[in-house]
Amino acid sequence: MNLLSKIRMRAQKARIIETLKDGDPSPLTRIGTRWGGWSVPASAARPGRTAVCVGAGEDISFDVELNKMGMTVFTLDPTPRAKTHVQKVLAGAQEGAQVAVNNSPTECYDFAGFNRSRFTFVDVGVWKEDQVTEFFAPKDSRHVSHSIVNLQGTHDSFEAKCMRLQTFCSSFNVGEIDILKLDIEGAEYAVLQDLVTSGIRPKVLCVDFDEGNSPLDRHYMTRIADAIRSLKEAGYRFLQVDGWNLLFVFAQ
Repeated sequence: MNLLSKIRMRAQKARIIETLKDGDPSPLTRIGTRWGGWSVPASAARPGRTAVCVGAGEDISFDVELNKMGMTVFTLDPTPRAKTHVQKVLAGAQEGAQVAVNNSPTECYDFAGFNRSRFTFVDVGVWKEDQVTEFFAPKDSRHVSHSIVNLQGTHDSFEAKCMRLQTFCSSFNVGEIDILKLDIEGAEYAVLQDLVTSGIRPKVLCVDFDEGNSPLDRHYMTRIADAIRSLKEAGYRFLQVDGWNLLFVFAQ
């Protein structure tokens, strides 16, 4: 992407944020690393509450920190390297060993206060249907995340089981989601639409709109704006944008 395209992208993004973003009446707190973390309302992460984090990659610092704050955490990702990373994290937590975050030479997980009984890893994807689905590889083999919608136009792939969010909640007896994180490489549009129509309303919704970095075509900003409007119509307030990470809170 050339410099002019980047400038135009920033201008389009700024216009959408200006017209769609709501005011932020509550303080936010940053949880997790610079790259894998999220800002959420300070009151959201409380003991006894439930978080569902879809998309692990090799940085589950957000998930780990939520667990340490007393939340029950479900982490979902069928990607082979993500599964290996989560297994390494859990082994490190049990043995008291250091585990690097995202292969960092300096940054490691802090397991003080981590409770394994409140953490569940499920190697499934989340999609608009319950089915086995193809996940396409990123162009850069150093990267982890694969895409159901083939966001980067590659050929290598693997197949994995996917569930609707509603099916997942029923299968794992999740009655209410307090924090839902979606970092699912372009599948967020379909999953968010399914969430809206199914009536599931997580209190806090953290969405990475990955198409902002890898547009499928020139209409990507329209798709992002339409998704934001749909969430707002469903009762969400759009509070923050950090890169392409967008924060929504359900207005009860």
